[in-house]
Amino acid sequence: MEEPSGAMGCFSQLLHMPHEVCAGIVWSLGVEDTAKLASSCKLFAQETTDAELWFQLFLRTCWPPSGALLAFAEGTTTPVGIDWRHRMQVRMESTPTIVVDMGRGYTKFTVAHGVRGRWEMDGCPPELVQLCSSPTHPPDCDRNEQLSYIHHRLDRTFLDAATDPSHRLHKAALGPRSELKVDQYAVYRTPTAAGANLVLVRLLQHCKEENLWSVEAVKRRSEKPFKVGPEELTPMRRAHDLPILIGEPFVITANRDANSQSSWDSLIRSQLGNNRPGAVQVVSQAQMALWAHGLDHGIVVNIGQQQTIAMPVLRGEVIASCSTTCNIGSADLTQVMVSLMHRKAPSLDSSLMTWCRDLKEEYCYVSPPAGNMTLRARLAAGDDFGIRPVPVELPNFARGEQSTVELAEERVIVPEVLFESNRGPRQTLPQIIVECASMVHSKGTYTQEDVRDLLRQVVLVGGAADFPGIRPRVEYEMRCLLQRAENQQLSSCCESTDDVYVLNPPLDRSSNPLVSPRFVPLFGGCVRAASSAGYGELQRDKNTGALRSLPLQAEDLEPGEDGGLRRRLMWQRRISGMLALQLPNIFRTGGGGGEDDQVWQEFFESDEEMGAPDESASLACSEESPQSPDNASSSHSHASPARSGRCATKGRGKGKGKRKGSDASRGRSRRIWRPVPGAQGDEE
Repeated sequence: MEEPSGAMGCFSQLLHMPHEVCAGIVWSLGVEDTAKLASSCKLFAQETTDAELWFQLFLRTCWPPSGALLAFAEGTTTPVGIDWRHRMQVRMESTPTIVVDMGRGYTKFTVAHGVRGRWEMDGCPPELVQLCSSPTHPPDCDRNEQLSYIHHRLDRTFLDAATDPSHRLHKAALGPRSELKVDQYAVYRTPTAAGANLVLVRLLQHCKEENLWSVEAVKRRSEKPFKVGPEELTPMRRAHDLPILIGEPFVITANRDANSQSSWDSLIRSQLGNNRPGAVQVVSQAQMALWAHGLDHGIVVNIGQQQTIAMPVLRGEVIASCSTTCNIGSADLTQVMVSLMHRKAPSLDSSLMTWCRDLKEEYCYVSPPAGNMTLRARLAAGDDFGIRPVPVELPNFARGEQSTVELAEERVIVPEVLFESNRGPRQTLPQIIVECASMVHSKGTYTQEDVRDLLRQVVLVGGAADFPGIRPRVEYEMRCLLQRAENQQLSSCCESTDDVYVLNPPLDRSSNPLVSPRFVPLFGGCVRAASSAGYGELQRDKNTGALRSLPLQAEDLEPGEDGGLRRRLMWQRRISGMLALQLPNIFRTGGGGGEDDQVWQEFFESDEEMGAPDESASLACSEESPQSPDNASSSHSHASPARSGRCATKGRGKGKGKRKGSDASRGRSRRIWRPVPGAQGDEE
């Protein structure tokens, strides 16, 4: 038989292509290319009916870039039996959501979408509304007007985004054509030789007989109005058209009673209005912070502007009556920095509070425990505690005889205020967390497992939670507190006092931080808002509030041409691993879930090359570094926050500091840190 030639020959070879090759080609494509291929080739169209293909496309396409958080957002840990193609379509067609994290000093906001994700992209800070004031930085608006101010800022942004296809809010700024209304803005698409030109116009009048709209160009008001067909117009959205998810401040949740709740709700209603088209949802910021870690159960600690609050959330329910408070916050830490800097440069006063705040955020870090002595006592005794001085320039108008000052012990003294137990009757940061768990335990209405999970799932949020080293320090001191006799009943809920964890912020698939602790509640709100079910309709067990695993459907177990039961069970096992079912573990120290993994692992500081570790000694002692028992084989390795040069780096890289390899003979080994009792600050 003669071999077919030309196109028929190619098609014949295509028919003999193995299924694995066809599937491999389709799986390497994006959503749009997959749709084009399916509509033009019957052979590949069969591959696009594969449920596993759409699950893979869902993971690659939808936001956030974390299989574990996507599983949490979709309310399932079992991918089989779910129409992932439909869920992705719902995400693509959904209206973006405004997410607001309301604060006292600063309010954060963003726009989130199920596919495009956060407006600013991951790793970038969200938009801020400054509510606090200083002599050099007045507030953006009054606290009673912040939601109105956010809507105003978004409306101005939408004006630019509507006619700029490259803007990340371009699609969010455009609404359905059915919403064309008089006096509203719209985008008129005018054909040009180069393609299409987008012009922002205002709708003046609609002529029903001609089915034409009379419009005028917004940026060219001198031109006369003209008429266009409705098919050439796309209405522009306003911020009040979008759904909004508002994070209720910790202090409001903690003091929840009829008066405070009614007052705060009235404030929200007065700013949003009663006729807002977009839906409004209010949720506790403590819950939002846990959502960022794929959880509905844990203790969330907010280091706020004026105070620090520890709040328990049990199976999705906030237990406000068990909240504990420490009357110190970020503003107090800034005041301590102002006082310390005034001693070094008398020309500095409270008018430079913002400058001192920036110093605090850029150069400070939390030191390892100082042992039996306080940190101030050790510094006063002449122990430099491994601190590397950093010179900083004074502002021009504050310079006298000196142009620079040196930051040294100030770098650790400022954040140490959160851990000092000798400053009056107030409790330290670790103490209010332990007391919070103890109050839940003393209620007697929750199981030991509930209390144990609270201690294993602690999340720190707020500006001061960005200090490098704060999470392992809190974790260490909580374990020490649980070893005391007065906490024996509480510690009995855990198998070991080492079974206590302060969770790290989430990473993406490339191990890059998705968000810093300062913005974790906002990020968690985005995770929920991006769900295909929205933020209020996830499938949850009515009794526990926990994520519910969907069982295999009967049709999933029937043998078929594609391999039937064996293939589907293999798929379920493989995908379950991708979804990281043990969600809390990946956020623990050593679990690959954040930038502070092994932050106090032994390191050496060389005189010749600052921050270069003695690799041979480090490897020899690495078994002593604290790791999660479930994740002892983690490959993440980070230097201590006390490495000085790295601490001066501002932003989300703070505290990460991956180690460089170096020869053991290079330089002199100065100090080793070990976060174990009796070993802190030992000289090597």
